[in-house]
Formats: sequence, C-alpha cells, structure tokens
Amino acid sequence: MTTYWAPLLHIYQPPTQDLNILKNIDKECYKPLFSLLEDYENVKFCLNISGVLIELLYEYDLSDTMDQLKNLVSENKIEIVGTAKYHPILPLIPKKEVRHQIQLNEELNRREFGRWKRIGFFPPEMAISEAVAKYIRQLGYKWVIMSGIACPVDWPYDKIFCSPNGLQLFFRDDILSNKISFKDVSAKEFVKAIKEIFQPKDRLKTKSTKEIDRYIVTAMDGETFGHHIKNYEKTFLKKVLDLICNEETIKIISISELDQHFPISNKKIIPRESSWSTTYEDIQNGIPYPLWKHPNNNIHRYYWKLMNSLNNLMNLADNLDLTTDWEIENYYNTARYFYDRGIYSCPVWWSNPKNGMWSPNLIYKGIELLMRAALNAQMALVHASKSDLGEGYFDSISYYHGLVLMELSTITKKNLKKRTENREK
Repeated sequence: MTTYWAPLLHIYQPPTQDLNILKNIDKECYKPLFSLLEDYENVKFCLNISGVLIELLYEYDLSDTMDQLKNLVSENKIEIVGTAKYHPILPLIPKKEVRHQIQLNEELNRREFGRWKRIGFFPPEMAISEAVAKYIRQLGYKWVIMSGIACPVDWPYDKIFCSPNGLQLFFRDDILSNKISFKDVSAKEFVKAIKEIFQPKDRLKTKSTKEIDRYIVTAMDGETFGHHIKNYEKTFLKKVLDLICNEETIKIISISELDQHFPISNKKIIPRESSWSTTYEDIQNGIPYPLWKHPNNNIHRYYWKLMNSLNNLMNLADNLDLTTDWEIENYYNTARYFYDRGIYSCPVWWSNPKNGMWSPNLIYKGIELLMRAALNAQMALVHASKSDLGEGYFDSISYYHGLVLMELSTITKKNLKKRTENREK
C-alpha cells in the first residue's frame, strides 16, 4: 500500500529585514533550494511565500530567484498557497484587517503566478482559530494547514476532516516536522518512518490485517534548508528525494490532491486555537498564541493595548472622505502603508527573553512602524477637522509606547544582571 507524503515549505522575511541578511538567506537557501527542486521530475511541494518577501526580492535586485520559482510553478513542481501578505497573527487582528491582508497577498500572487487560484491557505505561524478558519472558507479557499496540536480528534491519516462550513483541515505531523527542522532525523530514518507510519507492527499482524493507504503532511520554514542548517538541502532533502525515487510505496503529492485519494469524513470538527509554537500546556492554560500574546509578558500586554488604540484610530481614518483634500488622502495613505506593514508578527516574537528570543532593536523596528501609522492617521483626522475623535486613542498609543520603551530597558538590565551572576558562579 502507499504512503502519500504532502510536504509544505513556508518562506518569509519581515518588511524591516536588513539587505545583507536577505541576500545571505537568498544565497544560502532560496536559490539552492529551488535549484534542487528543478532537478527532480516527480516532486510536488506546496509553498507559502509571503507577499512581503516577493516585494523584497524585487526591491533588492534578487528577481532571478523569483524567475526560478515561477519556472517551478509552471512545471507544477510547486503549488503556491494563500496567506496574509505581511505575516500578522490572524486571530489577533481585526476581521477587516484579516481580509485586507489576505487580499493584498492574493493580488500579488495573481500578478506573479498568472492563473493562481484560491485553493490552499497557510495562516502565518499556523495561528488558527474557529473564526479564522470560518473566514478562510468564506473567502473561497478549499483547505487550510495547521499544527498537529490543533487537531481535536483522533489523528486523521486515512480520511480528511472538514470544518462545519466545508473547509478541509490538514494537520502537519509536528513530531516529524520538528525532527527535520532541528536536524534530529536522518534521510534514511525519515523515509523509513513515513513508509511504515500508521501500519500495524509485524508482530501484531494477522491474516485479516490489512495494510492501508495513508497520508502524512510535513511543514516547516523553507529557510531550514541552507540558512538555519547549512547545506541541509543537500545533506537531507536531496537524500530524501533520492531515496523516495526508489520507493514504490511512497508518493510525493500536493496537499490539494489528497482528497483524490482519501475520503472526506462526515464528521465536522473545529480546530483548537493554537499555533505551531503552542504546547498542550499552553492550551490547558488558555494561552493559544504564547509567543505573541502571553498574559505574563509585559511587552505583549503593552503592545496589544497600543494595537487596540491604533486599530480604533485607523477605523476613524478609514471612514474619512479622501476626495475633499489632498492632504487628508496623503496622510491616510501614509498611515495605511505603515499600518499594513507594522502588524507583522516579528516584534512580539522577539519579546520573549525567557524563551531566548530577545532583541530590543528588532522589537522597536515594528513599534516604530506602528507609531508612524498612528501619527499619520491622526494628521489625516486633523486635516479633516476631526482631530478630537482620535485624540484619546492617539494619547493612549503614546502612553503605551512609553511603557514598551521602559520595559525594553528593564528587561535588558535583568538579562545583564543574570549574565553577570552566571559568570561569577
């Protein structure tokens, strides 16, 4: 019987990425990875490339990488899935901004990949909720991929579950995916694992035991291959593809093709609120997105207070008549430019010193975008003679901005003190 392996890769860079870092990642990862896939006839990978990364590749004169990708798409070796352009955590932003971010990415996909259609969807950081899953289907997508921890029922390996409104729900195998990401499995071990997965052990087989077709979905950052782990596209991925070429019982297919081989279950399920960084303990504690909104993290608390006021301020600006004054239109468009980019996930991700993710400058790069959005939104209101409507929100944004700055200093002092104490031990 056959194992259908449906791999997905996610590549993304923040809108504030440094030019030299992007060029290095492109050299170490994107170009070698795409070149590798060009060498194989029967590969079928789903790829999530955030729209912001597409724009950065063009902006920094790396369009040859996009040419490689387009060739792979035209050869049906890569299927581009939908996402949110600037990589926000969708369950944590307003519904209208979810729609806006997804549509921005769709516009870019259609421009770059011609006949691109809404089929599969990758929520940034695999952050999912019932509301987001419902909305993805309403927009016309066929399926969504999530972390395995989002699965609320027995593991689906020979059937496909759907949400109540018909969205196909695919759960990545977190264990195998993380083993690949952290270099904890060899190519031979991986191929053996997916060949034998969900099959009865030899010692348990009887005459009536039947082997069955089954599927497995893996997903990880594409940057794993070559950037996070040097030459990993050769030392792992190439070896896996070579081994599978000689395995008649393993087929690589797109996630979109799985429903051609496996039945749709009549049972409707709702995925757990979670991300691919969420643990069972987090879910039990009611903290589904711990690296982006943790109740015990002061920066997260101040950040989302700031964001709440900014969302309200932007709502006021969204309702302005832009045709009455050029200044109003200019300030509003500038506010929207910075807001769209500023809601990316990285600043709060870098605000987790207890988890080893800590960078005051990378945090503030994001905060700065939000402050520029706030300033320009308020200026639009001023020129529209409606500044009084936004002053309370603008004052609140300024207040929480100050608290974030104070917290950056406080945490840095604590980290330095711990480091000094550890050296003295």
